[in-house]
Amino acid sequence: MRFAKLVVISLAILFVLLTIIGLLMPSSVTVGRSVEIDAPVSSVRFYTNDLSRWRLWLNGADTAYYKQLTPGTSGESSQIKLGSYNITVIKNDPKYIITLWQGEHTREQVSRIELYYNSANSTAVNWSFEQQLKWYPWERLTAMLHDKIFGPSMEASLYKLKQVVEKRQITSQITE
Repeated sequence: MRFAKLVVISLAILFVLLTIIGLLMPSSVTVGRSVEIDAPVSSVRFYTNDLSRWRLWLNGADTAYYKQLTPGTSGESSQIKLGSYNITVIKNDPKYIITLWQGEHTREQVSRIELYYNSANSTAVNWSFEQQLKWYPWERLTAMLHDKIFGPSMEASLYKLKQVVEKRQITSQITE
């Protein structure tokens, strides 16, 4: 009986301690990656600002389930289903696109892809995912792993975007 009481008290103290540590951590987590593409912004925008073209560069999207849920794929409130995610366009501007990702078993995440002119033929692409966290200690503590989980996939996607855009750029220069 004494041992059981010690275990219960120890677990309660551990829970309170983890909760306090978790509350000291930020209430949201952002994972971001960047790439520089040797092409003008308009060429990059062709692939980033239309959800139907994401299958050409998004890591794993070429084999994932795809369904267009709205008539358009680039205007505000446009929606697609990609794998287990519903992706909705929140804002689509010539220099950025903001989307909301809603997974079946995950929290909502906001994705932002920003395009910056580096020079006449070079574009910097910044891509980030932000997720709001609840107060649960396990959620706050596991948020430290988001960079390790999402980062490599984002890097692979941006590298593929770079290849697709630059290949199209070279092809269009040859045909001119």
